[in-house]
Amino acid sequence: MEVEEHHISVFRTARYFKLGKATEHSKDIWIMLHGHRQLAGNFIKHFEELAVNSSVLYAPEALMRIYLKGDYGDVGASWMTKEDRESDIKDYVNYLDRLFFDLIYPEAEQFKLKINVLGFSQGSATLCRWLSLGKARVNKAVFWCGSLAHEINYKNYPHLKEVEIHQIFASNDPYYNNNFPKSQIKLLNDAGIISRSYIFNGGHEISVRLMKESSIL
Repeated sequence: MEVEEHHISVFRTARYFKLGKATEHSKDIWIMLHGHRQLAGNFIKHFEELAVNSSVLYAPEALMRIYLKGDYGDVGASWMTKEDRESDIKDYVNYLDRLFFDLIYPEAEQFKLKINVLGFSQGSATLCRWLSLGKARVNKAVFWCGSLAHEINYKNYPHLKEVEIHQIFASNDPYYNNNFPKSQIKLLNDAGIISRSYIFNGGHEISVRLMKESSIL
């Protein structure tokens, strides 16, 4: 007897973290997407200096949580795995759109703030899928130490040409080879999307200091 695979949509509670409050004195809004095995609450703390300097920060947390070692102890989150990946992508695109249109966009409209987004590591692929497949539109997108989604034909999403795109790479990133920056830049260039790229001296990391150094702030 053949096993049949089916899907059913269910309600799910998602978690996000926020630093700062939008006012008429706010500078901009940043949406930060964490990497694999990280938690959004810890990730957003790396950018507290931005909130102190009048940016409003949102850090959505991936829907899938995992123990980092064995069956107990510290926990991280993942945006997706290779199992039933199409459903996971659909779920997190809908989740990020819901957060954007219900909470972030009205805030930006009220105070006339630009919306910037950043994806770190696994969050980079998540970010480009969301910007391509979702309905949200942003002013600036930063892909930091992560791969773009390889299955997307970026020529089909011309609205990305209207976004200020930055691709940031590390000189000693243990997860990628020396050809990685060139291949990622080419992926967008072949679709007519021009990005600004920068390679910093360091490893698989992110900080406000490096953001300043890479001229994305």
